[in-house]
Amino acid sequence: MMKLFQRKHTITLAAPVNGMYVDLRKAGDTAVTAGFAIEPMEGEIHAPIAGQITKVTDQTVTIAADFGCEYLVQVGTIADALDPQVVNWQVAVGDAVAPDVILATASIDAIHAANQSALVTCGLINKQADDFEISQTGLVSQGNNLATLKVKA
Repeated sequence: MMKLFQRKHTITLAAPVNGMYVDLRKAGDTAVTAGFAIEPMEGEIHAPIAGQITKVTDQTVTIAADFGCEYLVQVGTIADALDPQVVNWQVAVGDAVAPDVILATASIDAIHAANQSALVTCGLINKQADDFEISQTGLVSQGNNLATLKVKA
């Protein structure tokens, strides 16, 4: 099919955690092409979108969702190399998730005690978004719609 006739699909990402919105440009190294970061107030991290878990590492989980899109949820920055004990992933490869599903619990106090970032970064990793819009800044609540993006599929 010619790319000219590809349809744009609108996708909404939910806040995965309660906390303070942080502009992605201030979040440090990340593979996210369109997304956001949140400085968490608590350690319960939920899925930002419905999909299937395709990869789990010490600091990240990857979710495959509609329209061939993949989303990354990252705790801390890549440069930090967090102690594997501070993030307890509650999901495994192949699990189906939705925004009400807990992906992980993280010890925010232990991360901060190690003088590391506890930022939770979320967003698209395998495509470029045609449009990306943040609907809320400042203090955000887990589960609230936080970002809208459009992708071609």
